[in-house]
Amino acid sequence: MKKLVLPKENTTEEIETSQSLLLIGANGSGKTRLGTWIEITSPQKNSVHRISAQKSLALPDSTTPQSIEQAEKDLLFGNPKWSYQHKSSKFNDKPATQPLNDYQKLMVYLFSDETEENAKFKRECKASDDRVEPPVTKIDRVKELWEEILPHRELIIGGLRIQTRVKGHEEKLYNSSEMSDGERVIFYLIGQCLAAPRDGIIVIDEPELHLHKSIQAPLWDAIEKQREDCLFVYLTHDVDFAAAKAAAKMVWLKSFDGSKWDWEQINQDEDLPDDLLIEILGSRKPVVFVEGENGSYDVSLYRELLANFLVIPRGSCTQVIQSVKALKANPQIHHLEVYGVIDRDRRVPAEIAKLEQDSIYVLEVAEVENLFCTQEVLEIISGRLARDPVTDFQTVSTTIFSRLQNELDGQVSLRVSSEVKFQLNMFDASQKGAAAIDSALQNLVANIDVNQIYSDTHTLYSNVIQNSDYRQLLAIFNRKSLSSQVSNSLGLANGTLPETVVRLAKSDCKELIVNALKPYFGNFQQHMA
Repeated sequence: MKKLVLPKENTTEEIETSQSLLLIGANGSGKTRLGTWIEITSPQKNSVHRISAQKSLALPDSTTPQSIEQAEKDLLFGNPKWSYQHKSSKFNDKPATQPLNDYQKLMVYLFSDETEENAKFKRECKASDDRVEPPVTKIDRVKELWEEILPHRELIIGGLRIQTRVKGHEEKLYNSSEMSDGERVIFYLIGQCLAAPRDGIIVIDEPELHLHKSIQAPLWDAIEKQREDCLFVYLTHDVDFAAAKAAAKMVWLKSFDGSKWDWEQINQDEDLPDDLLIEILGSRKPVVFVEGENGSYDVSLYRELLANFLVIPRGSCTQVIQSVKALKANPQIHHLEVYGVIDRDRRVPAEIAKLEQDSIYVLEVAEVENLFCTQEVLEIISGRLARDPVTDFQTVSTTIFSRLQNELDGQVSLRVSSEVKFQLNMFDASQKGAAAIDSALQNLVANIDVNQIYSDTHTLYSNVIQNSDYRQLLAIFNRKSLSSQVSNSLGLANGTLPETVVRLAKSDCKELIVNALKPYFGNFQQHMA
């Protein structure tokens, strides 16, 4: 096991892990400052090698080696004559903000190591009549790992320079200074980690920087295997990278007041996927789970309307409900502000009230897609298109009421079935014995009057149609395609109304649309700005 000492309040605490730690926090939570504390101030500082996020990627074409001791000190401490107590000077006494330009020093170190190992090999060969195996130097290990991560490229190491070529194409050779950012940063990261002290602590600030997502996890997994003696500490807010390092122990940096950090170890939660948990911990905003999928117009609209929240789509209403309850039940993060917003979906008042007790709120429309069809939004769109809002709304209203009339029996039946299902879910599962269970079930079923429910529901729908109650129609009419079907009534191309609303919600119309739709969020309005 490896150990890391971290500051907490006015003391320090020790964390044990098998190899790597993931420090996750939102912007401003003090990740970089904590990294510099580990390197400059911590009781383990003599073992720490930090790879800063602020670094130059200017790779020289050639270099000149020097004594390995001087090269190592120059790379690790910033000067051939310095040692651990001079670490802050390496960054001009600004370790958290000063960009580091040490690629040249890394190259000098690697070639100095190469020269030193080759000299030893030569002496051993002269001193022995037996075959002496040539050494595997650090630059050999960099080359091997670099080519493993980038199999379509190969490094040509000769003399005191490095060149690159496309594998299998000897004529396509280019100097190291012409490498892409990705090629250079991979070389840099491998080399820096190989230069870290034996049994050291390697702190990496923003390990995902300049790296394509597909190679982030494989690269760091491979580097960790090269340095199994070291503890790797990753400082990140990147969800994809953090989720890919699921085996690492996770520490949540909650806040930093300029001198003290508030952090907490986070254990895996079977009810919350790692990527979801990480996304929440990496944000300072209150969380609201919604139905839908990323990339859909309804989720895009949610993100514009709820700009002060971290909006996370969870697919179905069941997943929204489960996610909210799981977060609130997690003792480590139960104090976070977490809400759910779901479609009305034929829910009865008793069910809506019960959901709100768990901070899950129900829209005032049957489907979120119906928000695109509200009278207020239609009037905004019509006005922006220099059309007559009154005429356009009348056309849309007539179309939708006609559609509901044609589907009346089906809509009523679906709502009745939904209410029956809700009442059946009220079955008292605490009964024991066959007779008691059967009796409870018979009593429950006997109290469900389907005919009465159907009659009441049919009357509700009929009154909405008879009274031309458009707002109530949107609350009871479950038909996701409504917003797409009325596009033509506004002079828009087929199905483009949702796209138009989202586009305008991102423009100077945002405040108008937010104010127009806020009343449709029911009791969740109290949490909206």
